[in-house]
Amino acid sequence: MAAHSAAHPAPAEHRVALAALWFGLFGAPTIWSIQLMLNYALVAHACYPASEPLSAPVFGGVRGTVIAASVVALAIALGAAATAWRSWRATRQEHRGGEAALLEVGEGRTRFMALAGLLVSGLFILGVIMNSIPLFIIQPCG
Repeated sequence: MAAHSAAHPAPAEHRVALAALWFGLFGAPTIWSIQLMLNYALVAHACYPASEPLSAPVFGGVRGTVIAASVVALAIALGAAATAWRSWRATRQEHRGGEAALLEVGEGRTRFMALAGLLVSGLFILGVIMNSIPLFIIQPCG
């Protein structure tokens, strides 16, 4: 009788918390979408509260508020990237042969989620930065 030798899909799952993997994977995209919706809603309501657009915001501090929201969003996105990086480093021995062998054979769900989190976080950090650039160039109701 032959023993079943299927390997576990996440042999290093005990090295990284599942919450850290999910935060590393979805933290930056989630905060990017929140930043986009929050900044759009604040500026849109401040500059277009009725049927006619205004030349200045209805309430002061709109620019400071959206810049602060963008700074917080960038910090959270960077935190997600750092979490993904730590997760990726913690799972480097998930497959015998070290990092090079793991990348060649593509084994390990935990390592895959950590690497995907690194890539996704990097992309959405760029998105948060791109959303923030107009805040420094264009006036809120300009």
